[in-house]
Amino acid sequence: MRLVSASLLAALVAAVPSAVAAQADVGLRPGIPPEGEVDAFGNPVVVVPRPPEEDDPYAPLGIRAGGLLLFPALTTTLGYNTNADAAPGGAGAAFGVLVPELLIQSDWARHEATVRLAGEYDQTFDGSAGSPSGEAEATLRIDHADGWWTDLGAGYIYSQQSSTDPDFPAGADQSPGLHGLVASAAFSGRAGGRGVFTVEGSVDRAMYDNATAGGVPVDQSDRNNTAFTARLRAGYEVTPSLTPFVEVAVSRSLFDRTIDNDGLARSSTGYAWRTGVAIDHDPFLSGEVAVGYAEERFDDPTLASLGVLTFDGSLVWAPTELTTITFNGATSLEPSADPVSSGSVVYDGSVDLAYAWRRNVTLTGTAGATQERHQGTGLVDTNYSAGFSATWRMNRTHHFTAGYEHEWQESTDPTRAYQADVVRVELRMQR
Repeated sequence: MRLVSASLLAALVAAVPSAVAAQADVGLRPGIPPEGEVDAFGNPVVVVPRPPEEDDPYAPLGIRAGGLLLFPALTTTLGYNTNADAAPGGAGAAFGVLVPELLIQSDWARHEATVRLAGEYDQTFDGSAGSPSGEAEATLRIDHADGWWTDLGAGYIYSQQSSTDPDFPAGADQSPGLHGLVASAAFSGRAGGRGVFTVEGSVDRAMYDNATAGGVPVDQSDRNNTAFTARLRAGYEVTPSLTPFVEVAVSRSLFDRTIDNDGLARSSTGYAWRTGVAIDHDPFLSGEVAVGYAEERFDDPTLASLGVLTFDGSLVWAPTELTTITFNGATSLEPSADPVSSGSVVYDGSVDLAYAWRRNVTLTGTAGATQERHQGTGLVDTNYSAGFSATWRMNRTHHFTAGYEHEWQESTDPTRAYQADVVRVELRMQR
């Protein structure tokens, strides 16, 4: 399953590279994700439009090191959240976010390699402990003959569980950590002139730190699991810009302990298929949309299977040279640690509008909604957000952003409903 954002702070300061802590509360097993571009933390990238030009005078130059280019960056954010606790009537607090990054890219005639290192430290100035997170990711593309290539990837993610998640350990003194290890290999290429194929395998490992409640350890080792996923995709290029495709995937999630703390066998087998169309009509329209079905069947007969019709997609539409509208949607199945629930269905959608008001000033508006329906408990959480921001790219090394966002959550459990407003200013320094 993909990681689902659960940290209110990271969701509210969405223009900051999103914290891995915001993604800490579910398993790491992938489904069939849309092919839209995402950042290092798996969040949809908002495409910033710019007038056409040969060289972007505000892009980082990087540091050359042999056949590699290094792009270091540091982003600092200060802001105020009117509901730092994400609770009904929660108190407001100022906050700060520090995000160091390093991107290493190859500059080779053939093949391509990248290494991304990123960290984040969130601190709310109300006396509470700070929230660290980080990620290390490496990718390698190996080009073969006749239009075929291999993609390899591996990474490590550290984050913390959110206290707003229903599976958060009851009475925990602090947010326990979550460690994720990921590895994947994909073989892609063309056959028969217009056929496009991808075969992919991946392994995801999730490890939960134990919590403490009143100084007493709370065991979470029964949540540790490893997931194996195989995916096959086949498409046919009807035109150079239009490629219908079908995709199937099967996964197996194995928990370290066959029986968890509640006496349940949580291991499961997942099946999914989808069909859609990929569009490559740059610069006007690009991306893909697909519909399908996903199902998760658990080893324990007392746990009901999860099944849902899915919609996934990511489209980038540029009606003018200065305006870009990005649509994103996803459906996923998420496991649970609740003894009366086998998991939840998550629907996620967003739209982002970016307008290049000046050559170096971009105005952005965002709106999104996420609904999580928990099987077996009747709990339904629906989170909405809307906001705007302005980014001033002063030069190649300094970018300044200011923004506002309103977020509110509706829930069948009144104690989980809240509203919050956030204002922030951000300075990004890059090389």
